Parts: sequence; C-alpha cells; structure tokens
Amino acid sequence: MSDTRQDDPVEILRKAAEEGDSDAQSQLGTMLAAGEGVEQDPEEALSWLTKAAGQGNLTAIFNLGIIYEKGIGVSQDNEEAVFWFWQAAEKEDVGARMKLGTMLIKSQGFSVGSRAIQDIIASAESGLAYAQAFLGKLYLEGVGFEQDFGSAETWLRKAADQGDESGMFNLAEMMVEGMASMTSEEEAAQWFFDFGQKMLSEGNMVKAFDCLVSIKRLNPENFLARRLEDDIERASETQKPPRH
Repeated sequence: MSDTRQDDPVEILRKAAEEGDSDAQSQLGTMLAAGEGVEQDPEEALSWLTKAAGQGNLTAIFNLGIIYEKGIGVSQDNEEAVFWFWQAAEKEDVGARMKLGTMLIKSQGFSVGSRAIQDIIASAESGLAYAQAFLGKLYLEGVGFEQDFGSAETWLRKAADQGDESGMFNLAEMMVEGMASMTSEEEAAQWFFDFGQKMLSEGNMVKAFDCLVSIKRLNPENFLARRLEDDIERASETQKPPRH
C-alpha cells in the first residue's frame, strides 16, 4: 500500500525544493503565493522564491517583482519590485522589461541611489546596451536623476552604437525635439538605414518602415531615406501573393 503523502504532487515538489532544485523552489513558491493547489502562504512563498532567485531562476526573480509590486504577503514596495524586475530584464525577460517601462512612465520605484538604480548604472558601465538605453531614458525623463539631456544623449549614443533599437529611436526623438547636441543627422540616419536593412533581411517590414519614418523625421530629403524607401518597395513586391 503506497504512502499517499509520498504520492502527493505537492509533497514531491516540496521534496525536490528542499533538495535544492531551483525550478521546484520557484514552482512551489509561486503556488504558495497564489494559493493554487495549496493553502496560500505568502511567507513561505517568499522564502522559496528567494532561494530560487538566489540560484538565478528567472521565473522566481520575475515573480518576486510581482510580489513586491502587488504587496502579496509583504509590504507593497515599488523600489524592491523594480530591483527584481531589473534582474529579470537583464536576462532579456520581455515581461520584466515591459513592467519596467510601465513603472518608468509612472515614475515609480526609481528613487535616487536605490538598489535598482545602482544596478542599472553598473550594467550600463559594463557595456550592456539595454542598460545604457534604459539609463539614457531615465536621464531623459528625469526619473531617478535630475533631468539631464547631455547624460541622456551620452548613454543613448552608447546603446545606439551597439545597434540597440531603443537607444536609436530615443536619440532620434531627442534630435527632432532639439535636445541633442553631440549627434549629427548623418550619423543618426545611417543608424536607421543600417537597422532598416537588417529588418528587411529578417522580413520585418513594419520595423523597416519605422526606420524610414525616423530618417524622414530627421530630414525628408536625406538620400538614405530614398534608398531605404526603394528597398522597402522592392521587398514589398517580392512579398505580394501570386495572382490566381
């Protein structure tokens, strides 16, 4: 006769978590936080998620951000939420990057000198293009720092030089609004032309067209705009469905 406790999926999961399996720790913590399949226990959930996050488990890191954002079993804390979302965003988690974008728009969780701000600066200085673009955006919007167009342009340029999409588009916006002083129209147009060509090679017509619009916003008569427009038209012709 089998031991029903040993056959219980939650107990099996708990045993794996206790043995150090980060996926099991993350899953168990998530279940305990939401009360899914087990009685809700936010304190134990936080413990398991923190252990999994300490092993670099991406799901656990993101869910810690959610716990602090929503105040699930802890005091609601936007700064702590941003800290954990940043850890996930650095690992290219799309959901975490969306969360950070929303919190930036609302100016929530980016107080001066916070852990998240320190991590963002460190990542930008280490050369991570995403961090450089994000830091530039913080300076541009005056979130976490005093608004500083010079610093914004510096960091956005570093990101754009690495082909970062956000860096390029935000820097172009600065140029259109007369906020940039170190970047030439020719330089920015070349970035967008090269990125547009890359998007065309990947079949992404929408992004390629966005690049064309950006060049034209800088200067409608720029020769690179005409070249990219011609390339987009040719690519569109080849993508047309055959006639019956």
